[in-house]
Amino acid sequence: MNIILERVYKVCKEVRESSPEPTTFKKLVAKTRKIFKVHDFDIDIKTRKDRDLDPDMWYVMAYYDSEGDFNLETAIEIVVYHNLNGTEEFKERQITAFLTEIFDATVHEFRHQYQSMRRDHNQFGVHYDSLHEEYLADRDELDAYAFSISLELLRIMDAQRAKRNLSRISVMSRMRTGPNYSSPTLHAYMKNFGLNHLTRKLAKKIYYHLETVDKRWIFM
Repeated sequence: MNIILERVYKVCKEVRESSPEPTTFKKLVAKTRKIFKVHDFDIDIKTRKDRDLDPDMWYVMAYYDSEGDFNLETAIEIVVYHNLNGTEEFKERQITAFLTEIFDATVHEFRHQYQSMRRDHNQFGVHYDSLHEEYLADRDELDAYAFSISLELLRIMDAQRAKRNLSRISVMSRMRTGPNYSSPTLHAYMKNFGLNHLTRKLAKKIYYHLETVDKRWIFM
């Protein structure tokens, strides 16, 4: 995965360095889409207006289509949901926040692609008490979110400290960096499941990714 991390990191870094400050939301999305294409990424970056969001709000979601990948179609879709008019100014802090979300969403879906390719694009699922819990408990999602959590943790601490803190994963899930949770993804897992066999399994997978991820290629 470090090869993918490095490639996506370099794209996000190039977008940030080549974007005038301030820029607009519309121009930032267009430049991001263009530079991913220049670097031969076969991904689809879209925006969708969501009027239920507060004004000036946005967030990033991403999707991987295993069947489409098998059929040699564009398999990764990145969607920026927003309630912006497109002309709002984005300065360095907002540009970095936007690209960090793009980075995290993109590499998460590439992790799913890696999983799918390892089993020749065969799919499977599990059943849980609710659709949300079923999704989080899925074997692929558990691994991909453990990967995402490792990136969030490595942005604020070194790997050795993060691995030590995993022995107190409940406490770690409540750690904050400023007003935000240090790992929003870990917090969501612990909030949904508490300390049980699933989150213990999650901790083991996070430990594995902390051992293997090259921190140099984490965009921040």
